[in-house]
Amino acid sequence: FQSYALYPHKSVYANMAFALEIAGFSKAEIAEKVAKAAKILHIEHLLDRKPGQLSGGQRQRVAIGRAIVRQPKVFLFDEPLSNLDAALRVHMRSEIATLHRNFPAASMIYVTHDQTEAMALADKIVLLHAGKDMLKHGSIAQVGKPLDLYHRPRNLFVAGFLGSPTMNFLEATFVAQEPAGARVVLKSGEEIVVPVDGSTLAASAPVTLGVRPEHLAPVVGPAPQTLTRKVSAVEHFGEYSFVYLDGGTPAPLIAKVPGDGGVKAGDSATYAAPADCCHLFDADGIALTHLTRT
Repeated sequence: FQSYALYPHKSVYANMAFALEIAGFSKAEIAEKVAKAAKILHIEHLLDRKPGQLSGGQRQRVAIGRAIVRQPKVFLFDEPLSNLDAALRVHMRSEIATLHRNFPAASMIYVTHDQTEAMALADKIVLLHAGKDMLKHGSIAQVGKPLDLYHRPRNLFVAGFLGSPTMNFLEATFVAQEPAGARVVLKSGEEIVVPVDGSTLAASAPVTLGVRPEHLAPVVGPAPQTLTRKVSAVEHFGEYSFVYLDGGTPAPLIAKVPGDGGVKAGDSATYAAPADCCHLFDADGIALTHLTRT
């Protein structure tokens, strides 16, 4: 659980052994199971301590160990890392991934609001949506492998939820369906061809173009599929930079570029939006199907 739910008056050993005692296991069996779980979680040296003497990450390991000793068929994780600081969350995320590999026969259902945790840990994501505009399929927005949801989101909600920064969205109008895909025109006048099936769209139908920040590539000189915008701000992170551009909907466009980005606030910059990296959503926010390349 997010709050660990350990017995504060019991030692780490006693917390992990309690369920086994209730189940009627012998002392020798309990000692063996607790020792094995403690070794997996690297908490052998903490068995005599009370929960109040442990760090948040150590308490979380004890809580997981309490489940491991019972050799369950299903692990239920309810936001287990929410109370940890950022560095410890990364470490514990790795520990849980290792745990998953060590118990291949057990299923793990992991609830989180952190899309990074979901992308890093899941074999399959069930993305729930409970907004006022409830989707036609109920509260499940999309089910699939993490990269499937990332690269082929089914709707605007999924596209905007996964990814940091979130996907850029631009209002556009459908022009025509061409062999290469659907041609759309942005409010700024730029035309983009997205390799999707837009045959169900009426002429001049409103659509939303989506492209992720890391897929906007800076260009110099003439190039196809480009967006030219004024730079409103630049955030430098060393390895990469976020370049904020005027003209997104409703937020500014963001380009994630290597290094310092080479631009500053007030500059006019041009970025290519590769066709295969673009997404198109209809007026209901549903993604249009990408064309299959032969």
